[in-house]
Amino acid sequence: MHPRKVDVVTTPERRAHYLAAGHWDSSTLAGRVGDHARTKPDAVAIVDDRGRYRYRDLRDDAAALAEYLRSRGVDASSFVSVQLPNRYEACVVATAIQSLGATINPLLPNYRAHELQHVFTTARPAAIFTPGDYRGFDHRAMVQDVTAATGVAPVHIVVGDHVQGGQIAYDDCVASTSTPDLGRGDAELISELIFTSGTEATPKAIMHTEQTANFSVRVAYRDMGITDDDVVWMPSPVGHSTGFNYGLRFALYHGLPLVLQDQWDGAAAADLVVRERCSYTLAATTFLQDLTETARRTGVRLDSLRCFGCGGAPVPPPLVEAAAEQGIRCLRLYGSTEVLVGTWNRPDSTLDQRRYTDGTAMSHVEVMIVDDDGAPAAPNTAGEIVTRGPNTSVGLFGDDVRTAATYRPDGFVKSGDIATIDDDGYLTMVSRKKEIIIRGGLNIAPREIEELLVAMPEIERAAVIGLPDDRLGERMCACVVLRAGAQIDLPTVVQRLESGGLAKFKLPQRLEVFDMLSATASGKIQKHELVRIITTERHDAGREELR
Repeated sequence: MHPRKVDVVTTPERRAHYLAAGHWDSSTLAGRVGDHARTKPDAVAIVDDRGRYRYRDLRDDAAALAEYLRSRGVDASSFVSVQLPNRYEACVVATAIQSLGATINPLLPNYRAHELQHVFTTARPAAIFTPGDYRGFDHRAMVQDVTAATGVAPVHIVVGDHVQGGQIAYDDCVASTSTPDLGRGDAELISELIFTSGTEATPKAIMHTEQTANFSVRVAYRDMGITDDDVVWMPSPVGHSTGFNYGLRFALYHGLPLVLQDQWDGAAAADLVVRERCSYTLAATTFLQDLTETARRTGVRLDSLRCFGCGGAPVPPPLVEAAAEQGIRCLRLYGSTEVLVGTWNRPDSTLDQRRYTDGTAMSHVEVMIVDDDGAPAAPNTAGEIVTRGPNTSVGLFGDDVRTAATYRPDGFVKSGDIATIDDDGYLTMVSRKKEIIIRGGLNIAPREIEELLVAMPEIERAAVIGLPDDRLGERMCACVVLRAGAQIDLPTVVQRLESGGLAKFKLPQRLEVFDMLSATASGKIQKHELVRIITTERHDAGREELR
């Protein structure tokens, strides 16, 4: 077996069905970019905060970069980590990696040493792309530190800044004067490795192929009524599955212009949407809320934005209505990195369906509600969401135990999320995964933070919970029991976590000290009781809170 043909969850029968039905084919992201560059070389491919780039430019730069990577030993057996902001170079890098048949490992730019060490020890990337200094943080030094800590030494290519030591300048990699061909890669190989936080402390490494990912963007294009006249706007990070697959991949696969927004700002977003006539995006509730409020406050109409896919955190029904009043058609959805988008409201869904549900299953995708025994539940009965189809990932890298726990033998992927499906097939969420915190659309695994908290000498027990937040969906609260005679405050906790290399979006915004943490007979902390106490009995305390 090829080292990247590691689909361990798709049976031969289902694979044969997907191929015969045309759900899976041989198309690849790099191949599509090459096709667009031949048929419409001067069409706009990327717009970022520094310029506009044609499909001809994207193909040529990606081909030159691929040639360099090949010279450094990157091939179809390699993982390549990419920690870049929403800029043109991220698209070049993604296209180049996949033209070699290698596996791209997108990473959020705000990941720090704590997260990167897990990536290095798990994926052992052959190369990594980062900025030099980005938003005041030195990524060059971080990679050096992680290399020293793990013994994993990828080729480090720095984009946009000077290099140090043995690093390579991106500009030198794309400076080839020759015109090499852009490879097409292999659609059956693992082409994406995306780390995502679940309820466990250790992030899962989820594998997608070009077949699973490209099916997903093709069916989304058709189901959402997208045409060649649409313009994709992506403010979500391309280092996240949402931004990568439903922004970068979606646009480049279909040959549409991709408008990238790097730093989030509601006013800048409204200007971009108006100037570029952006019509499609997929982003978390925070983005929709800020954009809607900006449009309301300034009186700007955003009627071009006819498909704002929104999920990843609760989408309040009044926000759907408020967005509509500003010309934004919000289409709620349900998905995950494991299954990408499972359900989505359609353009012809009623206002009530768009306000209160997360839509119906994507074409050729099965979404089912099951009871505690895994049997199908009756309509309108709450149960766990399971999904099966050509869209689902093909396993967790190097993790047979969690793969077996996530993927049923019949091909359905278990979510841990609770929902109902009505008689018309519309899914309504009841509750999310029991512990995951979703802050501004980004998943935070409480256990990871809890283990770092109890390592502090002052803290005896810790539980991290999510509290409601009007803008971010949730903010994080650390509930702790201190050791006898100990004291600690929130700034100290935050400083220690940050100096330990934890990403800023995972830092708690509130600290609550308890004499004891309510627990079940088996010793499991009752987090729902902590939420109740803080929101009802301590809601005015505000002693230790950062916004």
